[in-house]
Formats: sequence, C-alpha cells, structure tokens
Amino acid sequence: MRFVHIADAHLDTSFAGRSETVRRRLRDASRLAFRHAVDLAIREDVQAFLIAGDLFDGARLSFQTERFLLEQAHRLADHSITVVYATGNHDPGNPDTGPRALQWPSNVLVADDATPQRLAIRDSSGRDVGVVTAVGHASGQETRDLSRLLPRPRGDLPEVALLHTQVHASLGSGEHQPYAPSELGYLTRSGYDYWALGHVHVRQLLSEDPPVAYPGSLQGKTRAETGPHGALLVDLTDRESPAISFRPLAPVRWETLPVSDIEDADSLDLLERRIEGAWSQFLSTQGTNSGGEWMVRVALDGACPLWRELQQEENRDLVAGELKELLGALDVDLLADGLHPPIDLDEHVGRTDVLGEALGLAEEVRMGKASLAIDPGELAGFTSGDPDAVQAYVRDLLDGADGEIAARMLGLARPDR
Repeated sequence: MRFVHIADAHLDTSFAGRSETVRRRLRDASRLAFRHAVDLAIREDVQAFLIAGDLFDGARLSFQTERFLLEQAHRLADHSITVVYATGNHDPGNPDTGPRALQWPSNVLVADDATPQRLAIRDSSGRDVGVVTAVGHASGQETRDLSRLLPRPRGDLPEVALLHTQVHASLGSGEHQPYAPSELGYLTRSGYDYWALGHVHVRQLLSEDPPVAYPGSLQGKTRAETGPHGALLVDLTDRESPAISFRPLAPVRWETLPVSDIEDADSLDLLERRIEGAWSQFLSTQGTNSGGEWMVRVALDGACPLWRELQQEENRDLVAGELKELLGALDVDLLADGLHPPIDLDEHVGRTDVLGEALGLAEEVRMGKASLAIDPGELAGFTSGDPDAVQAYVRDLLDGADGEIAARMLGLARPDR
C-alpha cells in the first residue's frame, strides 16, 4: 500500500495581525499546499490519501475552501485514490462546534468521533492492498487516549492507524494542548505497521519500527514553524522495510534570520546591507529548497550604533518595509530587543567593581574553570537533568554575551524601560 500522509492544513486560518494582502496570500498558500499534496498523490500513483486532523482551523469555513476541497476530493476519486480523514481538535465532528459538514464524494471516509472506522484500501484494479483504521475528535476538548480505542490489527495486509494526538515527549508537543494524549510505547506495541499522526506541527519520526510519524503542518502557520513543510509519501508494500520520504510542498516558508555582525552599522543603509548579506548567505545554504515566498523575522542582536533608534516602533516599521523589498519577502518582522550600544569591554575587564567581577565570572564559566549552581528547571528551553549538560548549556548562553551583560549593568540596555 502506498499513500500520502498530511496533517494540520488549518485551512481558513485568519492570520490576524497581518495586512489584508498578506493574510489573503497565506490563506491561498494553505490551499495551494493542499493542491500540491493531491498532485503528489496522483503523480506517485498512491492508493490512499490520509488526513490526520485539523484540516480546518476552526468552525469558520469559507465558500472558497468548500468548493476547493470538493474539487480536490473528486480529482483523487478520478484516480481511484481513497481519502481517509480523521478529525482533530480544530475541526471536530460535532456539528455544533466544528465546521459544517461537506457533501464528500464516495471515495472519502470521515472519522469524526471516537468510533473507530476500519476501511480496506484497494488499488485501481479493485485488489485489496491494505487497511486504514481511523478515529476522530467529536469535540475540541478530547482528553481521552483515543489510541486505546483502536482494535488490534488483523490479517496479512499492511495496517495503518490514523489519529490526531499528542504523543507524550514528542518534539514540539509543549506548544500544543494535550488533546487525545497517547504514549509512544503503546503505539509501538499495538501491531500496526504505521501510525499516521497529526496535531504536533514539527515533522518527526518518533519510531522507526514500526514507523510512528508526524508529517508536521502542511503549510507553516506561524513564525515558530520554520523550515520546509509538506507531506510524507509512504510505501508499505514491503512490510518489513517501509519507505518514508518527506516532500516539501508549502509555497510560503517562515524563517527567523539572526543578524549580529552590525557593530559598525552606523547608518540605515549599512544596517540594511548587513541584513541583506546575511539573508543571501542563508539562501545559499538552502539549495533547491530556497524557492517560493518567505515570511521573515529578522532578529537583531549584539552591539549596534543604531540601537537606540531601533527601539522606536516607527523606525522598526520603516526598516521592515524596506527589507521586504530588499529580501524579496512576502512580509518582514524586525526584532531589536537584543541590541545594546557598542561598549569598550577592555575598560571593564579585570576591574574589581561589580561589572568587572561579572565579566570575569562569565569568562571562567565559558572556559570551564567555574560552574554555576543552577536548577535545570529554571533554565528556559532546557530539558536535561545532566549536570554536565547544564554547564554546557550555560556556557553556550554566555558565548558572546559580555556586551549585553555590560549594557544591562550600566543601565544602557533598553531606553524605554
């Protein structure tokens, strides 16, 4: 059995806070990414198209999206491709809280509640090639472990489980509500040949034997969802050696561009040239994945002569607008919280005042000559309890931080506070 696995398309997301032009483009991009997934399914001659929840962003369903989805479902039907769609917390099956039901063609099966739906998948000649068992969310607040409701697989054909769930300890799970929480150990022991999951927007393979996979969101939805997004193409013809490949499909990518080499940027033109250079260098590392449109967040950091001016919102808005043209981006956000004035650190290193002692301690920690007694739970972004890992993490945080330490202790860090 061959199939395309997608999740978290979030069609009709409002993208509030953006200009109407950008919002419209992002909504169009979500539909275009779905069309690309359908194109992939047809081109690769698969037998099934699996949607692991959150096809819609909420109860709002535009006429344009309704027409679009039915058109794409009929395209798949014309190529004898079965669609199995398990609802999630954003698109629950309850008609009072979820999007209105569509009149899907006969090739579409919707699992919209906790009742498992088991469907034989056939190829274009009518021969059974596998089975998909799906379970969906009836409400937007599903707290049960729905994976425990799926029956044990049976038979000699490849069996796939389709579910919108938060697997405990999966990468990025902390960014999402723990709806339909499940345990990886149970999934791997269940007997299914593949778990097609949705809900966590980070693409990841939680287990290889059997494969337990999140494809990530089909089209990045927020600035946190950087990198290429798309679908998984899966081949279970050989049950002992499944083939899984990621296919980038999203027409718009979100990226954060850190820029710190701006200590000599004492004019707007020079600052923008530094940012443009950093962007060109980033694009050179992307290879064939650098096409499409971009939503860019430029994060300025370190010493900069223009640090004070860049704390003003109107100045940041002007720079962001000009960068949009320079970088060829759909939209640009400019962050300047990490900036501080250029400081001659040599004047302070080695002195016996508080700043001198702080800079000396930071250097000793970086060199491994001193350690800090820090509770790992108090370190944002840190998950290990290993004491050596704690110190390595702290050393990494302190790398290049002398200027910011000095600026804060000299009261220069943020003029608006």
